[in-house]
Amino acid sequence: MNSIPSMDRHIQQTNDRLQCIKQHLQNPANFQTAATELLDWCGDPRAFQRPFEQSLMGCLTVVSRVAAQQGFDLDLGYRLLAVCAANRDKFTPKSAALLSSWCEELGRLLLLRHQKNRQNEPPGKVPMQPPMSSMKPSLSHGDGSFPYDSVPWQQNTNQPPGSVSVVTTVWGVTNTSQSQVRPSTCLREETCVGVDPFQM
Repeated sequence: MNSIPSMDRHIQQTNDRLQCIKQHLQNPANFQTAATELLDWCGDPRAFQRPFEQSLMGCLTVVSRVAAQQGFDLDLGYRLLAVCAANRDKFTPKSAALLSSWCEELGRLLLLRHQKNRQNEPPGKVPMQPPMSSMKPSLSHGDGSFPYDSVPWQQNTNQPPGSVSVVTTVWGVTNTSQSQVRPSTCLREETCVGVDPFQM
């Protein structure tokens, strides 16, 4: 019989996995996959339990330092920090303050990058506001797009006075499905084999 209770083993496995993710977050080649895995994990409120806080904060510290660097993903880093900052009430006050600070800093960097990109666009490339005539909706069909043509409203003269006619217009529905296959971020099998943070 195992001397370590199953909950302790689960906590240890999860913290080991977070350490593995932390290592991968430091490498631009692995950042995207590791940060996406961590973002998915943080989508579950159980991720913010105190036994995981130190390891999670280790990962988030790395994200806050590298996300804006060349080869990393600032948008993904910001999203990850924002998800955690939205749950800051589950963290110690010190960790919550760090999360708020990091989130604010990456948000500022994203805004600056957006403003810089807009300044670098050639004039006339994207109009600030399209003219009203170009704002007609279009209906999308599998093999092409059909522009909307306005149809004048015609009053039905066969209706008795005081009656109401209701016209329903369906503008369009697109049914898309996306499937995503995420490879494991764990390259060191001995520390990460088959560890699901929420399996016991």
